[in-house]
Parts: sequence; C-alpha cells; structure tokens
Amino acid sequence: MSRNIFPVLLLLCLSGLCSCKKNEKFNDEQLSPVNVSIRSTNGRITVPSGNNYTRTVDNVSIPVGIVLSATAPKIFTVDVHVNNDTIRHMIDAGQLGDAVLLEESYYQLAKTAEVRFGIDTLSIPLQVSMQAIEKYYGKTLALAVSLADVGKHNTLDASGKMAIILINTTEVIRQEDIHYLFFTGGGSVLQQPSGTDHTLGTSFVVLPVSVTLGGVAGGSFAVNISTSADTAQALIDDGTLAGSTLLKEGDDYTIPSTLNFPANSNTARFDLVVKTESLKKYELNKPVLALSLSNPTRHLLDETRSKVVMKLDPSKLIETDITNTNIGYKTQYENTSNANETSGKLIDNNVNSKFLLFDFSTLWAQLEFATPITTGAYTMTSANDAPERDPKNWTLEGSDNGSDWTVLDTRTDQSFGSRFLTVKYTFSNQVAFKFYRLNITAVKNATLFQMAEWRLLKRP
Repeated sequence: MSRNIFPVLLLLCLSGLCSCKKNEKFNDEQLSPVNVSIRSTNGRITVPSGNNYTRTVDNVSIPVGIVLSATAPKIFTVDVHVNNDTIRHMIDAGQLGDAVLLEESYYQLAKTAEVRFGIDTLSIPLQVSMQAIEKYYGKTLALAVSLADVGKHNTLDASGKMAIILINTTEVIRQEDIHYLFFTGGGSVLQQPSGTDHTLGTSFVVLPVSVTLGGVAGGSFAVNISTSADTAQALIDDGTLAGSTLLKEGDDYTIPSTLNFPANSNTARFDLVVKTESLKKYELNKPVLALSLSNPTRHLLDETRSKVVMKLDPSKLIETDITNTNIGYKTQYENTSNANETSGKLIDNNVNSKFLLFDFSTLWAQLEFATPITTGAYTMTSANDAPERDPKNWTLEGSDNGSDWTVLDTRTDQSFGSRFLTVKYTFSNQVAFKFYRLNITAVKNATLFQMAEWRLLKRP
C-alpha cells in the first residue's frame, strides 16, 4: 500500500511546483498602468530639427513621437486629434509669428494609434503635401496635435498630451525647388497655330495646348481648366487686341474641365477643339479666347502664367473642301449597267451613294480646276456593303497639263474597318496643280470596285 501512495505524492508535488511557477510568471506580468505623452520640446515640435522628417517630391513625412512612462503592460489604443481652434487662437494672439494654419486638405494623420505590449515609444506619421510647403513658402505652417481617450486604465500626461507642430517652409525647400505650374507660353498673347502639330478638319480644328511644371512631377495630379473670358475681353477693350472677336465656349470651341498630369513628367497637353464654321465666320475679325488653370491637386500655380490668351489665325486653320469647285471631272471607266451607281456618285458629297465598277483592273478619277490650286489632304469613304470591293492600293497625282503626272501620295495595303467609314489622308505639298488624279491599282479581294466618296481638301 505504501508503494501505491508514493506515485500519488510525487504527482501532487510536481503539480504544485508547476502551479507555483505559473503563478510567479503571472505575477511578473502585472505591470502598472502607464502615463502617455507626445514627445516635444516645451510643447512644440519644430521641423526641421535634425533629421526629424523625410522629404519626397510630393510629400514631407514627420514622425510624431508618443512616449510612455514605462513599458506598455498590454495592448491599448489612444485617440489622436487635431485642434485647429488652438492654432487660430495662438495666431490671433501673435504667439506664432508668421505662422499659418496647415489646412486639412494638405495633410494626412491617423486618428488612432495602437500601442503594443512591451514597447515604451512609437511614432505616427504626419504626411504633409509638398503643395502646402510650396504654397506658403516663406511662412511657418502650424498644426496642433493632441491625444485623448487612452485605454486600459492608462493616463495622459497633463502637460504633454498636446504639441504644436511648426514647419519652417524655407528650411524644408529652397525657392528654386518650388514646382510652379503654368501654361507653356502663358502670361502673353499666344499666336495659334504655334507649331505644326495641330489637326485640321472640315468641321473641327484641334489645337494642342501645353501645360508645364517646373521640375518633374513625382506622382500624377490634376488641375482644372476653364475659360477666362474677362482676361481676353480686357485686352480687346484696352486696344491690345483691337478689332478682335471673343469666341464663346460651347458655341465656338470646347475644352476639357480637367487635365490629368502624368507622373514623372514635366509637361502635359489637352485639346482645344474649335469649330471650323466659327473660324470662317470670324475670319476677318481676329478670333481670340483665353484659358485659365486652377486648383491643382499637387504643386503651385504660377499666377502670372496660369492664364493664356490665344489669337487664332483662320487663314492657317481652315481646311477647305475644293472637290466641287472643279470645272472638269472624268474617270477612266464608267458603270453603264446601273445609272444609280455611276462615276458621278464618287464626288456627289453623299456617302449613301456609290460608284460601282464591274470587271475591275485599274481605275483613275480626275479633277480639273480653272487655275492651279494646292492640296495637302483628301478623304475616301467606304461604300455600304461588300468590303472585298474596297480600294487597297492607290496613288494621288498632280499635273499641269493632264498628261505629265507627279505622284503626291502613295498608299498600299489599306483597309476600311467599317461601312460608310471616312478616312483622311494627308501629305506634304506646296505645289499648285491644275489637275489631280486618284489612281486605284488594286482592291481588297474582288473583281469589282466600289467607293462611296472621294473628296479633295485644300490645306493652309
């Protein structure tokens, strides 16, 4: 019987030993609540001060330090607040010199900080947009940050629960580092077209407008675009643009409301689309318009160049359809089988009709003008059906006498993606010819040829 008691006694002792060790460990973890405060110097965090911030092209990141009086006994949270009224009162009282309030739209700050078991310090990042640094360059940005509602029986340090953050903009960046945003050529009257990258059309003219950023954008951003009619009208009234006519947005031209500026770039463009009929209407009245940039989501507007006045030269922007000003028109072959699909349908300015030719091998269509005329573009429109009959290879030629021809444009392996599709072809030519001939040498895959329309265009 004594042998049976011994294992039981041993088991009880071992069990008690384990219990004692567990209780001792538990007692070791019974740490006292801690006192929590913001790390600062006399209630202020000055930036820069040593290496207490990091800077990128788009942001300044400032670590706001939270300090515990001892190691955190367990996980708890503390609320983080911004006190704008405190800053406004101090500015009004003259306590912050030239400081201005850091507006909410220019920063990001977590509203809660989680304090983990076993730590006695942590940082929460205050991320400030570089746009604010640039906008208020020369001044000090101010923000009041405070802690509240610390959990798990912990307490807040009465004198350290709030800190004033002061960002000295002139020490964060240099004036030459400021990313100013402006119209390329802004602040003056810009003659349009100003280059060769505009697009002419019989209904609309597309003029690219360029916006420049001083320096390279880190991240993408947006800027608003609007009409600035008063700017242009003032120049008309004071005689700078005497005799000019102010174009109206919507009636005469359109612009996008926003320009999305790509990352890692220093230029972006948008299209100014002007109605050709407006250019013709005001051809003798020097049409003008003015545009303005506003509210960039990053960076700073150059106020002197954030507006641009454009004076349009209709003589360089109007593309004219000269097809039906010819005095003679003929084709190599004629459709004698169907009076509704004869060669005249090719230049009747109606895409719903067509010229159909049987037994196709080659075909030319020729226009003759009263006097030599220049052209730099033409359009071709696919007919209503049978895409295999579409023209595939052709040349456009010019002649002074109708016998000796100069090739002006050559196209091969062309394809029309849909029916009634009008495609414009442009080429470089400054020579005036009396005769023009479209010489079609192959169709897509048929023994018949058809096309709805051929139009010849005069370009400036």
